[in-house]
Amino acid sequence: MVALVSALVLTGCASDAPQSALDPAGPFARTLHNLFIPVVWVATAVFILVQGVIVYAVIRWRRRADDDDEDLPAQMHGNTKLEIGWTILPALVLGLVAIFTIPVVFELNAKPADALQVSVTGAKYWWGYEYGTQPRFGITDPEGIVTANELHIPAGQTVQLRLVSDDVIHSFWAPRLNGKQDVVPGREHAWLLEADEPGVYSGQCAEYCGTSHANMRLKVVAHDQDGWADWVEQMQLDPLEPASGAAARGFQLFSQKGCAGCHQIDGSFEVVAPDSPAAPNLSHLFSRDCFAGCIYDLNDRNELEAWLRDPQRKAGSLMVVGALTEAEIDDLYAYLETLE
Repeated sequence: MVALVSALVLTGCASDAPQSALDPAGPFARTLHNLFIPVVWVATAVFILVQGVIVYAVIRWRRRADDDDEDLPAQMHGNTKLEIGWTILPALVLGLVAIFTIPVVFELNAKPADALQVSVTGAKYWWGYEYGTQPRFGITDPEGIVTANELHIPAGQTVQLRLVSDDVIHSFWAPRLNGKQDVVPGREHAWLLEADEPGVYSGQCAEYCGTSHANMRLKVVAHDQDGWADWVEQMQLDPLEPASGAAARGFQLFSQKGCAGCHQIDGSFEVVAPDSPAAPNLSHLFSRDCFAGCIYDLNDRNELEAWLRDPQRKAGSLMVVGALTEAEIDDLYAYLETLE
């Protein structure tokens, strides 16, 4: 028993828990945390009360060696007062919890007019982000900003997410910034985020969505004022078509090998086949730190080259690419590396 209890306790311990909802880093996450903690204490009190009554009843009315087989405890079935009591008491507890919960539900579903607006698309198995033109936040390009896997936001600023799904039910969850929000096909869902300080906040899809559900991660990068301005400026620059060398050969391969049939690169490949599966926009690929649902490190050349050899290393990947020679992989990498 000691070993079992110890195992349960130790599995909840970690020196580095990047996805701990118990360590809120923004006002909306704190709102949930401030609701969660009192409810936990109420639930703990109810648990102790119920278990205490059970233990008392087991000990007090346990069968003894000298008991007569016909000696039975007094039967409580049909006791109207008790049945009314144990019906009303839980209803009162739930009603009390509801009094504090309902305002939080409305607060988290508000739509502040001064928030940064970001459209979020859940797809198998990655997240896409679109920022429309919003001069107040430095986004002046009529085409806005399109990126994937990493959601970039200014720290200390409310962000309004508009979430949709391309295929099945997903669930957007960045636990240190807010709770879970299911994303149902055919519907648009609103959700709020805000980070107190600049930093990187981990998250993931929290609704089973298929083979690679566990590999559908996300990253929220919160910038200070200067960092946000730099990121927005970089993302509004058009990618340049390489003129020579390995990068130029990779540019041609990108089209010839069918990559451009799914992945869009603004200014270079603007037409994507209507029947192609949803795929991340790669316009500024190397401005990110991760790819393939944020499970691989983009700063590690070996990771990207291994992906080009076999995209199925991520279970359930919809990316299909023909066999590539090592020289072609080097050329493709050289081109993709220019997408900053």
